[in-house]
Amino acid sequence: MGKKWKISFIVACFLMLFVIKPQSVSAKELSPFQTKMIGNGNFGIYRRLTRQGPAYWIGSTRTFRHGNFQASAERKVGKRKFNYIWIDGHRAGWVDQRAFLRNKISIAHKISLVKNPNFNFPTRDAINFVTNKAGTVVKPSKVNVSEDKITTNQAGLYQVTYSYGKAKAHVTVEVRSDDNEGIIKADKTPQPGVNSLASWFKHYKTSGHWGKRFASETKSHRIKSGDFDLKTYFYQPATLSQSGTHSGLVGPVPEGLAVSRGTVYTTMYSSPHNTRSHIVAYKINKIPNRYVMQKLPWMSWGKFTRLASHIKVSPYIKTGHGQAFGATKKYLYVINNDHLLRNDPASEELMQISKKNLRIKRIWAFKIWNGGANDGRYIHNAVFLNDHKFLAVYHRLTDHHFEYWGVTRQGDSWIPKEIGATKGDFMFNHSPLQGAAYDKKRKQIYLAFNDYLFKLNRKGRVLSTGAFHTGREFEGICVNGNHLYAELAQRPELLRQRIK
Repeated sequence: MGKKWKISFIVACFLMLFVIKPQSVSAKELSPFQTKMIGNGNFGIYRRLTRQGPAYWIGSTRTFRHGNFQASAERKVGKRKFNYIWIDGHRAGWVDQRAFLRNKISIAHKISLVKNPNFNFPTRDAINFVTNKAGTVVKPSKVNVSEDKITTNQAGLYQVTYSYGKAKAHVTVEVRSDDNEGIIKADKTPQPGVNSLASWFKHYKTSGHWGKRFASETKSHRIKSGDFDLKTYFYQPATLSQSGTHSGLVGPVPEGLAVSRGTVYTTMYSSPHNTRSHIVAYKINKIPNRYVMQKLPWMSWGKFTRLASHIKVSPYIKTGHGQAFGATKKYLYVINNDHLLRNDPASEELMQISKKNLRIKRIWAFKIWNGGANDGRYIHNAVFLNDHKFLAVYHRLTDHHFEYWGVTRQGDSWIPKEIGATKGDFMFNHSPLQGAAYDKKRKQIYLAFNDYLFKLNRKGRVLSTGAFHTGREFEGICVNGNHLYAELAQRPELLRQRIK
């Protein structure tokens, strides 16, 4: 027995030394947090990471495949690398680095531009995301592009190559050949409007608890005036991120709003001066009450999983000011504009974004000129009626009236036609237009300024005025079915009313 015991002891020691020897662990904290792009695979999320590997499974990456992933630490266990991740601003756990999209470039599939000697297309606008070998999102400015800009004064096809490390992508950019595309006559007689109101330029109130460490609101609001009677429908999270670079910061500034097929879409910025944003989508029927989503970052893991699995967050994409934003059955559309430009002959980029993954699929450029380049209409607000038509709102400041344009796609060309106009500036102190909506059933236009809403007929005649005293900015409005929706800022708050 003694000899057998010695042999067994030697075998056991051998196993401990060579078979179940703890793996070496190297550690690195990540500051600031790194933004990661999750893949389509299904990897476990684990509460702890030991020398033997991950332990205590708490969920799967597939559950949050459209979430905002940020990494705060990196560990190497043996030959495998793991990241400690936060999802939509909530502490999660350890994930194998193979779960991320590594060495990938995602860009728009098709780009078609109107011919215009006054516009150069910045090719990095087509980037959805670029990742390095660790799956970390890379700034678009660091990506190598064969052509920084495409000059649109000459028709033709231009090949553009994007590269970063081992990642590559290609796209063909078309400049259309019609010199007269987008040139039209503005000839509608302005209808009676409003020219005696004034609004403020800087908000002087908040939702109540805003600014107090983003504390949750516990009461709803109701704003009522004229034909308008809006009530709180949904409080959104202040942010869906932790600290980090702009590519991972989601919120707290909303700009654009769309409601479509039971889902709310908003363009969220870390600063109102940014031109790239995250689009965030919430399935309303999966949210149990109007208050709960405010607590998303610190609620229990189980409750977070149930709610966050129905949230989508886009990559950090080019959306301009974000208020020319809308939805159709399969797509979102946004005009990537510069809200500081006014009477300008530059073309504007129209992004088609897939609802499935919230990535840019196609880009067009269009122009609206009244007779020629010296009288260009640069659009700040638009409503998307379907995949082939949008309604654009233009403030003709020099002539003191508003114009409404129906812009229709024919092939890849966008043809404008003026459909109405309104006399006056609405706000005599030039407070900016903050959103536009269109009721297809009743053929009525809605316009939002700070603390004012207007309802007009299709030709531009003012039908109703609503004056409020919220002291908060309207950040986008929309009509879906028989409801009018409006977004207030400081905190992002969606209000709704039934249209009678």
